[in-house]
Amino acid sequence: MLCIVYMKRQAAEKERVYKGLVAPFLQDRWREIQIPWQKNRLNMAGQAEDPEYHISKNRLETLIDGIFAIAMTILVLGISPPRPQETLAVAVLPSMIESLIPQVFLFIVAFLVLTLFWLGHHRQFHFVHNIDPALLWINILILITIVFVPFSTDLAGDYPSVRDAVLLFHANMFIVGLLFSLQWHHIRRHEHLCDPVPEKAIVHAWFCRSMLVPAVAVIGGILCFFNTPASLLVYFALLGGTYLLRRLLSP
Repeated sequence: MLCIVYMKRQAAEKERVYKGLVAPFLQDRWREIQIPWQKNRLNMAGQAEDPEYHISKNRLETLIDGIFAIAMTILVLGISPPRPQETLAVAVLPSMIESLIPQVFLFIVAFLVLTLFWLGHHRQFHFVHNIDPALLWINILILITIVFVPFSTDLAGDYPSVRDAVLLFHANMFIVGLLFSLQWHHIRRHEHLCDPVPEKAIVHAWFCRSMLVPAVAVIGGILCFFNTPASLLVYFALLGGTYLLRRLLSP
C-alpha cells in the first residue's frame, strides 16, 4: 500500500515538473521554429506561397544591375564606324562622320533615359525588403523591355526619318516607363514588402516622377506624325522635368 502511494506521489511530482518546466521550454522552442517558418510560407492573403518565388532582394538587384549595364554598353554597338578606303579617307570621311550624327544622338538619348530608369529603380527598391511573385514578374517584364532598347535605338538611329522606326522607339520608352509606374504602384499598395514604409508625400512625389517618361514618350509619339526626326528631341525635356518635379514635389 505504501509503495502504491509512493509511486503516485512520484508520478504527481514528475507531472508537476513537466508542466512547470519542460512543457513551457518545449513550447518556446516550437514557437521559435514555427513563427519564422510561417512568415516565410504565408503571403499577404495568409495563403501558402510557392517556395520557388522566394528570392532575395540582393539577388534580384544584382540581375537588374547586370542587365542595365549590358544594355547601356550594347547601345554603342549600334554606331557603325566608317571604314573608307585609305586613299579616299580625306575626301569622304568627314561626310561619313556627319551621317552618323543621328545614331550618336540616339545613343546619348537612350543612354540618359536608361540612366534615369536605373536611378529610379534604385530609389524605389530603397524601400523594398521582401520580394513577392508579382514584384518579381514586374521586374522580369521591365528587363525584357530594357533589353529591347538597344534594338529600337539602333533602328531609329539608322532611319530617323521613317515614322515606324521612330514610333517603335517611343513605344519602347513608353512601355518601360509604364512598367516602372506599375512597380511603384505595387510597392506602395503592399506595405508588407517595405522596410521602411514610405511616407505619403514620398509616395505621391515618386509616382509623379515615374509617370514623366511615359508622358514624354506620348508627346514624342504625337510629334512624330508632324516632324519625325524632331520628335526625338523631346526626351531632353526629361532633365528639366525631373529637376522641376524634384523641386515642386520634394517632401
